[in-house]
Amino acid sequence: MTPNSLAVLLNEITRRTSEKPRVIDVLDHPDVFWQQKNFIKDHAKLKALFCTRRSAKSFTAGLYLVHEALNNPGCNVLFIGLTRASAKAIIWKDILRVLDKKHGLMAKPNQAELTMTLPNGSLIAVTGVDSDQSEMMKLLGRKWRLVCIDEASMYTINTRNLVYGILGPAMVDPNSGGDMGTICMLGTASDLPRGLFFDVTTGKEPGWKLFEWSAHDNPHVARQWQENLEQIAQNRPLYMETPQFKQWFLNQWVVDENKLVYRFNRDRNLCDYLPNLPNAGWVFVLGVDTGWEDDNAFVLTGYHQNNPAAYVVSSYSQKQMTFDQVAAKITEYMNDREYPISKVFIDGANKQGVESMRQRSNIPFEYADKQDKATFIELCNADLVQARVKIVNSKANQGLIDEMNALIWVTDGDTIKIPKKEHPALPNHRCDAFLYAWRNGYHYHWGALAPVIPIGSKAWFEKQAEDIWTRERENIETANGTGKDWGESGGW
Repeated sequence: MTPNSLAVLLNEITRRTSEKPRVIDVLDHPDVFWQQKNFIKDHAKLKALFCTRRSAKSFTAGLYLVHEALNNPGCNVLFIGLTRASAKAIIWKDILRVLDKKHGLMAKPNQAELTMTLPNGSLIAVTGVDSDQSEMMKLLGRKWRLVCIDEASMYTINTRNLVYGILGPAMVDPNSGGDMGTICMLGTASDLPRGLFFDVTTGKEPGWKLFEWSAHDNPHVARQWQENLEQIAQNRPLYMETPQFKQWFLNQWVVDENKLVYRFNRDRNLCDYLPNLPNAGWVFVLGVDTGWEDDNAFVLTGYHQNNPAAYVVSSYSQKQMTFDQVAAKITEYMNDREYPISKVFIDGANKQGVESMRQRSNIPFEYADKQDKATFIELCNADLVQARVKIVNSKANQGLIDEMNALIWVTDGDTIKIPKKEHPALPNHRCDAFLYAWRNGYHYHWGALAPVIPIGSKAWFEKQAEDIWTRERENIETANGTGKDWGESGGW
């Protein structure tokens, strides 16, 4: 080989090994629509994509991961699904492997680890975190340039801790001079109107940039999507009123009432104030649910001997309260002369702590019975449906009202799992404290209040005459000793 030929060969080898892949910008492909490009190219570090079904959310995540990996040699990018199995089913075969083949990425897949390594040294990883809180811990220790969290509305874990606590400190790309990486949450509305994704998509969480589009904007399915909607309108119009249709097709946060744990209804279960009844007939009960990372919840209820309903007077919750602080809060309730508490029922999961509070505060705690919880919830629902539970419509009770409006049973698809369990992603602490107090109230033993007869009225005089004859008869029977009229014993 001549020196010139060797030089040409070396130059070609150098060009091929140093040149970035020819498909460095996968966003230039005609299959990518403009909404996807805008989302991916935006420089915000916290982004949320909120779309209907069939809007190409997951494919957008795959494009984003590949785009960042190609353009930033040696970086790490991550796709997070609910579980490892679901994440693999969503993105591995039908998205990442498709993109690899379509664009000639020459990636090296590792099926066991669910990773793809590109020729430039970048790593695309796939995992799931919702099966166990400990799964989040596995993400510690590695730096990420991009993380895409799919199905963000469906997690049972604390997504705030995942995003801000676990991933936040890891979003520093060592190859970018310390530039922060990007976290994206992608999802559709669901039955779980709580958590970080809900707050982001409803404008309650600052610092995030929100992107929205529907399947109508996805040119690959827009025609079929419209035809599907037309068929539903023609053949199944009632389906359009269901929560599932509103979630999947309209992307609206709607809770399926059939899945709600508590049958609370604003029209029948709210009141403006306690009824005007004699003070002597009221009995007040305080329910307490303890926690640390979870809320400590306090719900004050009252019932009256002449009223068929149990009333929620007020509720309160706070995280990370010590036992001394819990005892102080209960003492505050007990010192309120307007609502003198007769009994305090407390969650006895931490019996040692409760007994310590009892000895140090002399509060007469009684342990809440937590057996057959689902059964007693259904009994409580009977009271709710019959308007025999009334919640005072106040700011103090808004947290309890919000919990009741959102708490659902764990489901398998659209079917409630048996035995019934409350969804672990949703707060239930005020509801639990309410249930303790309701379960130990006796509003169902009520009796009608005797009517008040105005003095001097016709009815009052008739009642006086009736009472006189009644007393005289009793006196006669007592004097006779037989319970008979005098006429029967020879007196008359």
